[in-house]
Amino acid sequence: MKGSAAFVTGGANGIGRATVRALLEAGVNVAVADNNSAALDETVAELDGIGPRILPIAADLSDIGALNGYLQQAIDRFGRVDYLVNSAASMDATYDLMDLDEAEWDRVLRINLKMPAFLLQAFARHAIARGGGGRIVMVSSAAGFRAVRNRASYGSSKGGLTALVRIAAAQLGQHDINVNAVAPGTTNTHGTTTARNVDVSKLQQAVQSGPSENLLKRLSEPEDVAGTIAFLCSPAARQITGQTIHVSAGLITP
Repeated sequence: MKGSAAFVTGGANGIGRATVRALLEAGVNVAVADNNSAALDETVAELDGIGPRILPIAADLSDIGALNGYLQQAIDRFGRVDYLVNSAASMDATYDLMDLDEAEWDRVLRINLKMPAFLLQAFARHAIARGGGGRIVMVSSAAGFRAVRNRASYGSSKGGLTALVRIAAAQLGQHDINVNAVAPGTTNTHGTTTARNVDVSKLQQAVQSGPSENLLKRLSEPEDVAGTIAFLCSPAARQITGQTIHVSAGLITP
């Protein structure tokens, strides 16, 4: 992994930021694409110097036509990109299914499914053009595998992302490109507490004896998920593709 390069979306917060740290510590150059400029600056200030080079990219990831350009910035800086990690996501409002409107559906599906598909396409074209090889890791969610009330657009988008991973793995394997996903359970991130309008103690209660109860009775931390992502980018995972690995403390046991 040392000396290679990664392109990480949503890397300015939560699981994305923890992933950027893990990859830098493994000796990987990392381009961080995020629409939150302030958080992006904080991430660079926090992580710059702990590994090789870090490239911040202020990116509107909802602009599908701009995705190639963002990836090209990383290629221009590092010479190539070996790993694509898509951590960016849009949380849906807690609409009852009967109240869900088209704008809400389109907003969530655009970031959580359409953007990853076309970014995957751009990365695959780059990888194939340079002779093949590479790793793609999508951040899915336990919400795509279980019945969750009032989360129709988010759950559907994450379920679709899992299908995309399988399809892409089937097509890109001939080019030595591994495609996998990680599916976190309840994780201690700002996005989770904001989306649920709760504090960390409520999240901890939910995984111990509430609606998100898991086998370990333990709340996940961003580093738990990032470690699995880094593993999937490592040589040790060369024979793993088309899989979704659940990092949910046993919330999902397929």
